[in-house]
Amino acid sequence: MRDKLSLAAGILIGLTFLASGTGKVLGLEEVPAQVVDFISSVIPDIFLTPATVYFLFNVLIPYILPWAELVLGCLLIIGFMPRLMAVLCLPLILAFGGTNVWSIIQGGYTRCASCFGVWEEIFGSLTPVQSLIYDIVLFALAMVIIVFHPGYFFTSRKWLVNLVRKKKPALAALRIKMLECRSSLRNHVSRLLRRLSVVGQAITQRPRNVALAGICLLGLGMITCGLTALFTGTDTIRKESGGAAPIISDISVSGITEKSAMISWVTDEPTVSSLQVYDEKGSFIRTWTDKALVINHSMIVDCLVPNTTYYFQILLSDIPDYQTLPKEHYFTTLAIYIGPPVISNVRVCYTTESSVIITWATDKPATGEVEYWLTGSSERRTVSKEGLDTTHSINLAKLAPDATYHFQVKSTDAEGNQGISEPEATLALAIGAEVGKRAPDFTLRALDGKAVTLSDYRGKLVMLNFWKASCGVCRKKMPIIEEAFTRAPAEKITILNIHAEGRESMVRGYATGEGLTVPILLDLEGEVSDLYSVAGVPATFFVDGNGIIRLVDAEFSTVEELEDIFDNILGPAQE
Repeated sequence: MRDKLSLAAGILIGLTFLASGTGKVLGLEEVPAQVVDFISSVIPDIFLTPATVYFLFNVLIPYILPWAELVLGCLLIIGFMPRLMAVLCLPLILAFGGTNVWSIIQGGYTRCASCFGVWEEIFGSLTPVQSLIYDIVLFALAMVIIVFHPGYFFTSRKWLVNLVRKKKPALAALRIKMLECRSSLRNHVSRLLRRLSVVGQAITQRPRNVALAGICLLGLGMITCGLTALFTGTDTIRKESGGAAPIISDISVSGITEKSAMISWVTDEPTVSSLQVYDEKGSFIRTWTDKALVINHSMIVDCLVPNTTYYFQILLSDIPDYQTLPKEHYFTTLAIYIGPPVISNVRVCYTTESSVIITWATDKPATGEVEYWLTGSSERRTVSKEGLDTTHSINLAKLAPDATYHFQVKSTDAEGNQGISEPEATLALAIGAEVGKRAPDFTLRALDGKAVTLSDYRGKLVMLNFWKASCGVCRKKMPIIEEAFTRAPAEKITILNIHAEGRESMVRGYATGEGLTVPILLDLEGEVSDLYSVAGVPATFFVDGNGIIRLVDAEFSTVEELEDIFDNILGPAQE
């Protein structure tokens, strides 16, 4: 059983490596860009010298690895030291698996790194995920061979051992033949040495004749070379002119950003092209390859360092010996833009008849400043606060009672970049039940017995809904308000239902019977209703986070319409 498992695993790995090796030997014209990217990302810069890069991309990957796969596959199939061969396969399998894992993490690679070479053009290619699964299976099969193969570490399959034993007589005869050949060769060499000795003696006795013979031989060689050039020169020139390397022109660099650039060029005939990028010190960075046979070429070079100069070469990989363009072209990536502080969460807090506190936040440490002015006035005042911070708070005092002000907040970072809030905000000191004025503050008791104060909800959008249980329209809208309350984000929106006059027991019974969870405040004396000049119910007031009334008696008949009203009010406030 152990032998059969090991045999099956060896044949499967052998066939896979044989197919992969032959496919790459027959069809691997260049190192796949995926492999280049993987090696460029994994190997430390100190090891990416020109010598190692040449060895990796011109010797190891295109030649050594494919032949190693082919040889290992053949040896596994015939059963030559399977356990040793499986151990030698493990580094290759791990390298292939590592490349596929990296490709999956990076994204953007739809094919594996030329896993089967020329066979992929016939049977199709695998994706990195499929290839990784294949690598895992190969790794498991290699471990099966290592664990279950019978015999010692260097033991071969039984049929191979028996074959060698049967061939021992033939090998003995072959050895006798080799000895005879060696003896014959030794005799021929001794005769040649004797003849050379005679020639040497003749040369020493007649030097002039030897010199004349040498001159004649040299002249004959020159005449032969001349005739060869004469008869073959035209064909050679014709071949060179017909197979000349494509001409590269119109090289340009565009779309330069902090980390990428687009390089474009034109060839006079369709060709496969690659880009090699180097840094200012001449160290190789990465290769980008486009296998499409086109005339107009364009590649995006990415994953670069900001504010750095890069040099690049264009390689025509379908031309023998890789025709290249000298590294005379370069570009410099943009420096990282350091913008002004970003201002957010501007709030008007603790409003009184003559003062307010304005707060906001910035995305980086900066100073704080508020510029404010009365509506219709050209005089502007400024209050600032020194020191760099990300949270800001400035008190505006001695304001005109019952007036409306406009203001903007400003923050300046350590580099002198200034951010300004947009658009201009409004704060109202005038108290009233009209749009644009500061909503009258109040405190009422809720059905659960808690005291609720309007100003406690600063920073949130508050919907004040004045209603009565005896009002049919109010009862019809109450389910809509209840659902909107449950769906609304509590950190941004709240709804306060204020029952105008009436009996508490009746209100409680109605709320319990309907299963309402929205807060219900009791204005049994009608004082808050008078404060808001409520003439009839239902009446609704929408108060923003700064305590300013933004909308009155908005019409809605569905939850979606009410949510649209919330969004329209919150939108400008959030900007």
